[in-house]
Amino acid sequence: MDNTTYISLSRQNALWNQLEVVANNMANVNTIGFKGSDVLFSEYLVKVRSDDRPFKDKVAFTQDFGLIRDMNQGPLRHTNNTLDLALQDDGYFVLQGKDGGENYSRAGNFTLDIEGRIVNQEGLPILSTTNQPIMVDASVDDIVINGDGGIIVNAEEVDRIRVVDFADPRELQQVDGTLFSAAGMQPIEIEFPRIAQGALEDSNVNGVTEMTRLIALNRAYQDIGKMIESEHARQKKANDVFTKQV
Repeated sequence: MDNTTYISLSRQNALWNQLEVVANNMANVNTIGFKGSDVLFSEYLVKVRSDDRPFKDKVAFTQDFGLIRDMNQGPLRHTNNTLDLALQDDGYFVLQGKDGGENYSRAGNFTLDIEGRIVNQEGLPILSTTNQPIMVDASVDDIVINGDGGIIVNAEEVDRIRVVDFADPRELQQVDGTLFSAAGMQPIEIEFPRIAQGALEDSNVNGVTEMTRLIALNRAYQDIGKMIESEHARQKKANDVFTKQV
């Protein structure tokens, strides 16, 4: 294969990876607290092996080298459910991971488990400012969660939700869905978070935009496939002509 085919294949491979990212965004358009991602590209330059080419110095290939997460806040949706919480600013809820460590999430659709702990949809308990699971008596009807994370039961603050942020949230490593690990970074405590009770932060993915991108990427992938086939046919024809002349 010549450089034309290699360059086309590099672009096609990058498009395939981007298609997978966009498809994942679309699959999570209704996931609470989900942040969309996109692919980062760079130009990969390679020196050619001979001088009998139009471009004698370098040939540029397409290379995707990572993902970037869209950190914009998703729209807030009011649910009026007592344990539905939404962060109205930067920050993450702190959850006790399955391995005993800490995980972080923007998803605030919490419930009470049989032990009376406030947990997420995977059963991981949310942690307080004392780094302990938050316990609430299931028989209590009136639970108020203040904007600063204070949990009020019977007009008395019984605990406070811990909220943290990071110097570069994009460096967080995805554990599962909307759950992240710190990846060696030190969490920064937010003393006065902005928490809305009875509301959820929806995904920041725009379904219409992602569908448009998916269609465009699919067409680009097919077009490059046709170009590779056309280039292969051209080379075969040129080779046949050369063979006949010899």
